[in-house]
Amino acid sequence: MTIHTPTLLLISLAINLMSALLMLFIHRLKPGRGNFLLWSLSAFVFSFSILLLCLGVMTDHVALGLFWGGFTSLICVLLLLAGFYALYDNPLNTWRVRCSVSLFLLSYLVLASLFDVRLVLALIESVIYLWCACLIFSLSQTQKRVLHTVSLIYLVHFVILLSQGIALLVQALGPDQQAKQWLLDVIFFMHMTLTIGSVLLLPLVAYTESEQTLLMLSERDPLTGVLNRRGLFKSGDGQADGLLSVVVLDIDHFKQVNDRFGHGCGDEVIRFVAQTLISEVRKDDLVGRIGGEEFAIIMRGVSDQDAFSICDRIRSQIETRSRQGACLPCEGITVSVGGICSCGQGDLAQLLLRADEAMYRVKGEGRNGVRFLPELERHHLLV
Repeated sequence: MTIHTPTLLLISLAINLMSALLMLFIHRLKPGRGNFLLWSLSAFVFSFSILLLCLGVMTDHVALGLFWGGFTSLICVLLLLAGFYALYDNPLNTWRVRCSVSLFLLSYLVLASLFDVRLVLALIESVIYLWCACLIFSLSQTQKRVLHTVSLIYLVHFVILLSQGIALLVQALGPDQQAKQWLLDVIFFMHMTLTIGSVLLLPLVAYTESEQTLLMLSERDPLTGVLNRRGLFKSGDGQADGLLSVVVLDIDHFKQVNDRFGHGCGDEVIRFVAQTLISEVRKDDLVGRIGGEEFAIIMRGVSDQDAFSICDRIRSQIETRSRQGACLPCEGITVSVGGICSCGQGDLAQLLLRADEAMYRVKGEGRNGVRFLPELERHHLLV
């Protein structure tokens, strides 16, 4: 297998320069997105490393061109990593990250002057690509296939670079140093191809995360992080079949909290109630804020008795924890809870209305209680 290396390098140079200009243009349109600037710099630096390598060959200083070309290539991968930290709003200035970056650069400068530059560069870059893959997988907000594809590309990159390092080591120690050259050519080709592919996927990764962020903002309550009314209906409509308990919860005397302590304290109370709801319900249950101080819970596969027990535990936890100082200066926060259980195919909007009716009956009976509509009343909800 014959690979024309100059042609491959020129193609990579052209694509990286175009990608760098594209991401720089996007950064100018969205200056708050620092990841595009870092990725643009990464592509520019990688192009510069190719130029250094070519310049070394043209001037008969191959070793020098390879050394500094490898160093700039290493900076390119580190800038790529920094771009992912910026994409996920993860702090890059922690001492661990700084020490790791400094260690990579220092290790290259020392080891590349003692051993084969290609061997040292392949091993160090393989570790950084593994770092990138793990970072994307752990910090991505979605399970979108494009993000898993990029993670997979970087994992393959890790394997290929590690294989290159092992092949170079075997070649250096073996009796026939040219015997493994065809393997190195294949690995180099795959490495450059994956580099081009990953560069082209970077804007797509940022677009996917941006879309997910916008979707989350449109379906989440910014104060509490739980679903808003739109998000609750979107997620809950698919659960309206089968045994379903729908609950509406309202904070008692909330207007007095705002009047006495101010709206800042009122916001703290709302956050406190939301956190209590999240901690007390099951992982698959839906919690949403559907009004100023009104929340809703949708529980699938829960009977009247079990739903009543869960709601009474929530009511008790809110009252007890607030008296223990969980949301100072407000103390003794109580809630009124109403619910209904549907055993068939029901309309979520109607179920919420009936649960709201049950909640207002609790208000009329003195507040700080739980009430579920009896069996007789919920037959009207079945279609």
